[in-house]
Amino acid sequence: MQFLQIEVNRQNYLINTDCVSELLHFQEPMPTAYHSEYVDGIISHKDKVVPIVSIRKLLDFSSFTDEQLAFIKKVEGQHKDWVLEFEHCLESGEPFTKALDPHQCELGKWIDKTLACLRCNNHGFVDLLSHEVIECHNALHNHGKEFLASHGNKEEQMQEIRKNAKNTIEGLHILEANIDKLTSAFEQIVLMNIHGRDVGIVVDRIDKTHNLDDKEFFTSINNMSKTSKYLQFVDYYDIEGTLMFSMKFTEAFSKLLGEGE
Repeated sequence: MQFLQIEVNRQNYLINTDCVSELLHFQEPMPTAYHSEYVDGIISHKDKVVPIVSIRKLLDFSSFTDEQLAFIKKVEGQHKDWVLEFEHCLESGEPFTKALDPHQCELGKWIDKTLACLRCNNHGFVDLLSHEVIECHNALHNHGKEFLASHGNKEEQMQEIRKNAKNTIEGLHILEANIDKLTSAFEQIVLMNIHGRDVGIVVDRIDKTHNLDDKEFFTSINNMSKTSKYLQFVDYYDIEGTLMFSMKFTEAFSKLLGEGE
């Protein structure tokens, strides 16, 4: 059997491709008559009206947008702390314990993963990230490494560090203000036919397909979330050291789609 690997909330899941009809870039759904909290709206695709459902809502996760906003706030605080510790170490000569490599802090790792995932300039987000964050963030860490190894003027060095940190944080604020670009750049839609109904499922990322006929698997049909009656685990596989659960949509899900008709 062939499965499509998707990512939701940093977890990997598998969908049987038999029910997958097409893969789409994210597009903002239009308001709808559906009464369910799980249906975000509708899109028009090939002369069909297709309801759009967030799989995060089905699994009782926070939205992708809220998660990214929380992450931006988190790394903003981390870099404020980075500057405070750097200033203390520059003055005291004590060892600096935070990352000096811009690719090793949490923000840097996220940037690298983002650029690897977004192979094209989706919605202009790669340009935004490059212009507003990457250059000043790299300068912050690289200057920090350079200054700790030198015997230059400490006040001038701290002025440069504070400037780079200020620019980095201002860049993060610009990302916050353009969070719709970030969300649209990442999220994708899996068009499916489930129990005879067409539906678009919004996921964080579409990865690749796997032919799993010859893979060892373990069957354990359970609800994927205690609060969700619409999704179930079917089998789970160890694929290149990553545990992935295949999922199925229940009959209750198809009834959910009929509520707005």
